Amino acid sequence: MRILLISLMVLVLVSCGQQKSAEKYFEQGAQYFEQGQYDKAIELYQQGVQIAPKSATGYNLLGMAYRFKFNKTNEQQWRKKEIGSFEKAIEHDPDHMPALINLGATYFYSGEKEKAVPYFKHALEVYPEHPESEEIRKMINDVESNK
Repeated sequence: MRILLISLMVLVLVSCGQQKSAEKYFEQGAQYFEQGQYDKAIELYQQGVQIAPKSATGYNLLGMAYRFKFNKTNEQQWRKKEIGSFEKAIEHDPDHMPALINLGATYFYSGEKEKAVPYFKHALEVYPEHPESEEIRKMINDVESNK
């Protein structure tokens, strides 16, 4: 019994240490992101999600870095990675509101508006008082009224 308890404590400590290390990468990545150094931000976010592979926040940050890289280069590979990262965030946390909004926005503004609606609707279910809820509802109505 004592060995089991010690093993559990070690696992908890390792898990907490990994989370702190991942957060460190996410924080450093955010600094580079703010400076417009998207390649470096992507590298750091990737290192963070390697340590915390179920981090919805990490995948959402990575998706944002890919979005800005796409906007800068207009290379479709970055758009695909952006979408994949947001999807991964939602896979790990289906109620992760930032990723729901971000994925919806990606689809909406890239012309795939119908794909955006379920993500926007779910985001508003999760957080009905979202500061941009009125604008999100307008986008949903725009799509649904044009069917």
